[in-house]
Amino acid sequence: MKKSKSTQAIHGRKDKSYRAANYPIYQSTTFAVEKSDNYEKFIGDEEEFYIYSRYSNPTVRNAEEKLASLENTEDAILFSSGMAAITTAILSFAQKGDTIVALRHLYGMTYRFLRDIAPKFGIDVHFVNEAELYEMNKLYPNAKLVYFETPINPTTDCVSIAKTAAAAKKIGALTIMDNTFASPINQNPIDFGVDIVVHSATKYIGGHSDIMAGAVVSSKQLTKSVRETMKAFGGCINPIDAYMIDRSLKTLKVRVEQQNRTAQRLAEFFMRQKKVSRVFYPGIPSSRSYKIAKRQMHGFGGMVCIELADLDSAKKFCDSLEIALNATSLGGVESLVSIPVLTSHIKMSPEELSAAGVSEGMIRISVGLEDVEDLVLDFRQAIAKI
Repeated sequence: MKKSKSTQAIHGRKDKSYRAANYPIYQSTTFAVEKSDNYEKFIGDEEEFYIYSRYSNPTVRNAEEKLASLENTEDAILFSSGMAAITTAILSFAQKGDTIVALRHLYGMTYRFLRDIAPKFGIDVHFVNEAELYEMNKLYPNAKLVYFETPINPTTDCVSIAKTAAAAKKIGALTIMDNTFASPINQNPIDFGVDIVVHSATKYIGGHSDIMAGAVVSSKQLTKSVRETMKAFGGCINPIDAYMIDRSLKTLKVRVEQQNRTAQRLAEFFMRQKKVSRVFYPGIPSSRSYKIAKRQMHGFGGMVCIELADLDSAKKFCDSLEIALNATSLGGVESLVSIPVLTSHIKMSPEELSAAGVSEGMIRISVGLEDVEDLVLDFRQAIAKI
């Protein structure tokens, strides 16, 4: 029978030895074979044959299988960080002489990887805006790979997943999409034609600011290629962190749905504040992303972005908060605020920031699980101090 996301996230592999409610941690780097001839299973890529945890591990596989199920696809690979997942996925399919089309509006470190490091491998990267993304088949017909994210970090703007995937398919390009901001609860890009989904599992999937992890989710055929690259690059996750991911997945749906509700309330609160010049949240009907988000998201997410007059105002606001923490990262149970030009989008020129729609007075808010009324009071008193 088809299971709901809550059930998928809670029930994975079963412990056959002691029927433990939680799947065991196989904290071992190596696994012995009974006979040397058994290594033939490794050579033949038998899925349930383990020899070394950099390649695969039972505890890791349990969490990977759950994540693949939540993203409505066949397989997943967990990594030691989100950037390990992103870079390994890209370099699994792009090589010297290839062209990548990438949305200009991206998480800052991903942008810098594509801007500064990918060209060192002889890869040609073209950054495009939303309109150009949908017309890539006309502009860059030789593109091999298309990379984008939605909602976009930090503005929460959304692009059409279906239109992007359709344009890429016209030229036979592979699509990779970062689904970190939405999580598998709010959005499943595979359903709209995307080939590969990546996550910083540090964020909503981990959800407690205590795990560094990443994920690549796709078909068995495509993940096989990524796994081979991961074995060489060595960006594997360790079994304890995979166990923690499994723990976090069990509450993912209830956490994300509550964060959706609180973020909606806070976005509406900020809309009424005269000192806030702009509010970015796809759940606001006046948002340019509202219609797109309604079509492709199950919930509008827990990320809100606001814009104040200038950088000094943004600093004063963040420094005045008593509940929300002035810290980078997102998706945890505690609310966090950060100034993108000082954190996620540092080392970008004024021209690049402008093209990405990021201003000095912008504040990214990751909504946690605190009582919404407490958060409103905290944000209200911080605004009053600007």
